[in-house]
Amino acid sequence: MDNKQIAAVFEEMGNILDIAGANFFRVNAYRKGALTVLNLPYDLRETVKNDPDSLADIPGIGKALHDKIIELVETGKCKEHERLKKSIPEGLLEVLEIRGLGPKKVKALYTELAVKSIADLKKVAEKGLVRELPKMGEKTEKEILKAIEEHKMFSTERSGIDEAILEARRIVKYMEDCGDIKQLQYAGSLRRWQETIGDIDVLVTVKDPEKSREKVMEYFVRYDEVFNVIAQGDTKSSVILKSGIQVDLRVINDESFGAALHYFTGSKEHNVRIRDIAKKKGMKVNEYGVFKGEKMIAGKTEEELFKAVGLPFIPPEMRRNDGEVEYALNNGKLLALIELSDIKGDCHVHSTYSDGKHSIEEMAQAMMERGYEYFAMTDHSKTMGITQGMDAAKARKQWKEIEKVQKKFNKIKILRGSEVDILKDGDLDFEEEILKEMDIVLISAHMYRQQEHDAQTKRLIKAIENPYSKVLAHPTGRLIGKRAQIEFDMNKVIEACVQNKVALEINSSPSRLDLLDKYVRVAKEKRAKFIISTDSHSKEHPAFMEFGVGIARRGWLEKQDVLNAQKLEDMLKYWQ
Repeated sequence: MDNKQIAAVFEEMGNILDIAGANFFRVNAYRKGALTVLNLPYDLRETVKNDPDSLADIPGIGKALHDKIIELVETGKCKEHERLKKSIPEGLLEVLEIRGLGPKKVKALYTELAVKSIADLKKVAEKGLVRELPKMGEKTEKEILKAIEEHKMFSTERSGIDEAILEARRIVKYMEDCGDIKQLQYAGSLRRWQETIGDIDVLVTVKDPEKSREKVMEYFVRYDEVFNVIAQGDTKSSVILKSGIQVDLRVINDESFGAALHYFTGSKEHNVRIRDIAKKKGMKVNEYGVFKGEKMIAGKTEEELFKAVGLPFIPPEMRRNDGEVEYALNNGKLLALIELSDIKGDCHVHSTYSDGKHSIEEMAQAMMERGYEYFAMTDHSKTMGITQGMDAAKARKQWKEIEKVQKKFNKIKILRGSEVDILKDGDLDFEEEILKEMDIVLISAHMYRQQEHDAQTKRLIKAIENPYSKVLAHPTGRLIGKRAQIEFDMNKVIEACVQNKVALEINSSPSRLDLLDKYVRVAKEKRAKFIISTDSHSKEHPAFMEFGVGIARRGWLEKQDVLNAQKLEDMLKYWQ
């Protein structure tokens, strides 16, 4: 089992225990363990294989969870999990996937209305029976029906980019040890840094096409994470991994590797556009190369392919046929997209002063290890109680600790800040006397998501116009595959950010990846500025930065568009 599957098991165990009325601390141990495992940037399968004792060093993973991780990795099952699943109707766990329904409400629906599945839930809600239950009401009933429709819309077999990239890198590392391979590269939507991935395409060239292909394919299907071999041939083999992700391996001829890499990277729409350009020039482009009549004139590299059709190299993230070809034709070159190495600091970081797992000192150490010049300590404000956020007294206490840590680490600047909740009327969740003492104020709409479109727009703009607001964090509020974005006028909100010098955050957390790339493009055109942050809640999370940079590149951002790709004084100067 991979991290995502282990986390799902722990979350499910916690939910079943909660429905059964188990001890809060036991329930919470599983839920915290699930969150910890899900957000680890490394693969627990490798940890169990190489150093299982180090599991004890992971915060929130006690002896019981330690043993269950090993059991899940080694056997694919957990005996206690199987026992708990048999204690409740199978469909009840699916009901928990509906937004807004926690274990207590699900238990009430089960015991009072015999709800055992999402289909049962829809029936009783449509009959108006849910509103009769204590603490439910008509509004809750309507939201449940809306959430059921959302659940249908978000149900997908696609994997998150964080899970897919881990699997791709593992299999690439495995294949690199095969002595018959010359070139090796994953392609597809993963190479374009798309937020969710259907399957993984891996392309290779071999040293001896006549003798090596069979050896390479045999080596591929022997990979220890293979669950099922779908097909095995001379030029293509397909497998399903234990994580559920399909991987296709293709053996390509050396002279066609660039053309195949371009073709299998996509997107389909981009490839069609390139073929149309080639056709007008009397050429043909396919996965084997660029041809003039029967003669192959390019294809060994992608750069060679683009040059043959009269274009500069187009980065994979831009290949969507939404203007990149026209830009290249008109300018003769592409934008110098931002790189991960351009990032100089992280402006959205949590510690134990709210819902973070590590201390300020531990987070500072993690940031220094990434070579950052600065980072902002932005724990939650108090209103959203689940985060155990800061009131004024707690904020001042944190500032004193920041001063103490700052004296210890003089190679990195620690900024005082907070992720401040936007209240229902658009006010911020801190008084002016606290806000004015902060270096950076992130504003977030965690609550009151159900306001009407116009009211939500006015609420966000009022918060943006607060003179202390610096960054609009995870602007749409969506959770990938789980929660739709907040409904508001994006154009008006972006314009308000530009007018008030409030940066738009690209939140790199794999569960968010918010702002969406299409909005990044719109905001860039309106001359907005951006912050790419990780929303780190543990010392492992700074590694998420690459996902945010991927979104930024899909949105055509350059270094000058991103404030935390600048030196600290230049970033702060923008807000002054």
